[in-house]
Amino acid sequence: MPVAAHSTTPLYTDWRDRYELVGRIGSGGFAEVFEARDLVLNQRVALKVIPEGRAMSGRVVREVEAAAALSHPGIVALYDWFGDGERSILVWELVEGSSLAQLSGRLGDAEIVAVGAELLTALAFAHAQGIVHRDVKPQNVMLSDEGHVKVMDFGIARLLNTDTLTGDGDVIGTVAYMSPEQAAARRVGPPSDVYSAGMVLYELLAGRHPLRGDSPAETLANVAAARLPSLSELRPDLPPAVTQLIDDACASRPGERPSAAELAAALERVVREGQLRSRKLQKVQQLAQPLRRLAVAAERGGGAVLAAVAVGVVLGALPAYPSSWVLPLVAVSAAIWVVTPRAGLAWLLGVLAFPVFNVSLSLGLAYLVFAAVLFWLARERPIVALWPVLALLLMPVYLTLVAPAAAAVLGRVRGPLAAAWAGAATMVYLLLVRAPRGAFGMEQPRGRLGESLAAAGDPLTAASRLLSHVLTAPCLLQAALWAGLALAIGLALAAKRLETRLWIWALAFAGVFAAYRVLPVVVWHYPAAFWPLAMCVALSAGVIILPLILTANEAPQEGEDESLSVD
Repeated sequence: MPVAAHSTTPLYTDWRDRYELVGRIGSGGFAEVFEARDLVLNQRVALKVIPEGRAMSGRVVREVEAAAALSHPGIVALYDWFGDGERSILVWELVEGSSLAQLSGRLGDAEIVAVGAELLTALAFAHAQGIVHRDVKPQNVMLSDEGHVKVMDFGIARLLNTDTLTGDGDVIGTVAYMSPEQAAARRVGPPSDVYSAGMVLYELLAGRHPLRGDSPAETLANVAAARLPSLSELRPDLPPAVTQLIDDACASRPGERPSAAELAAALERVVREGQLRSRKLQKVQQLAQPLRRLAVAAERGGGAVLAAVAVGVVLGALPAYPSSWVLPLVAVSAAIWVVTPRAGLAWLLGVLAFPVFNVSLSLGLAYLVFAAVLFWLARERPIVALWPVLALLLMPVYLTLVAPAAAAVLGRVRGPLAAAWAGAATMVYLLLVRAPRGAFGMEQPRGRLGESLAAAGDPLTAASRLLSHVLTAPCLLQAALWAGLALAIGLALAAKRLETRLWIWALAFAGVFAAYRVLPVVVWHYPAAFWPLAMCVALSAGVIILPLILTANEAPQEGEDESLSVD
């Protein structure tokens, strides 16, 4: 609609003849908005009443020129406008719904990305018409009751083919969502809208706006300085593809941002592939969020408990210190581990050296070499060294297999290695204490490994006798089975679909059961008890299925194994 074609009929005539006010919708510094009924077309509309004067007419002209060029289902339509010299009336499509500002915290990740795709599609259309919005913010994006995005308020839009805009040195827009170039009062283009839309999605996904300061001036300085952290720092649980898209949209340099059309297509692909959670599933999974936030504390606390158990059991089996020292040593071992796990592991290995030396000098020297190697291998994640203790601690309650399965949380490489170490160490321990035949000793008859090690004449002999048991087929098989179980559960956790996770879970535990049931009988002709093994597999599988369900549809971050034990 050409600007010169607007109606100059006095307000009292047009307004009373055609529009019936229903009520006020809202007001701001520039205008008041009313719900009204168009008596001619018999439809509900929104009347935006803008006072003339104080340079407002230029803003009205820009808004009308922009809206007249835009006819898109994702952009609020302008039906008419007129004025009487004192005020201007813009007649807009009435959108029934809520703004993104009102919906903050109520949308799931999948819904937010879907909204972002529609928002960017609408902006891409405006850009194709030569129009830049320049004030994209949650308050200007409506989500209709039908679930579709409507972009509002092109009042400060820039028309790329005209000069009806402010020049360099003027700052127009809402501070928190401005692009860095807009905050620096430089001329803006379509990439500025992409940045603002990216910031809207960033805030919705992160739950807060990290650039907001205590004052508009501080916020403006943060925006201009491009101090925005990666979204992955605030939401490490989001798929890397999603965080990368938002980071690209919020790049500090306009040339590094994708176009609105490119970003819309990428977000639509994320929605189509189902990489994110819906709000309903998110509510269920929120039950597990407190456990995730306590991961570091839980690992330290769990390590302290396992360290205390290890000290108590070894000092009980190999008395070397005065009996009055046992409880203090247990307490100190746990306390050091809670504060500094790496130091706790060093202390633990040192405390256990004296009881081993008390058995024989040769065994003690061999132990020192073993302890040094174990500390070096486990220094980045000290709890790995205690994983066999976890397996043995769970054995009386038929949950031994929880240990190798839970090792998956330690990482894609470290998890299977920790499980293999636990499997081999568990079997050696059972042989040392001459435990009755059982599944996790591969049903082997009791031997005299302890006496053999104690009688070794030198460290090499002690080490070779121990290795001869570690490298037997049953011990290696158990290490492989436990490593395979950890690897399988890790793959299940990496799968986004719940059905895939359950298939991997079922096949993994079924395979472990079959191996423990069949191989001892067929290969070594050792009798294998059915019910103890069945109970252990069933109970362990039941425990492991819970986190698989609670974290379904969450895409974990790709990357190397990380340490949770920060000293």
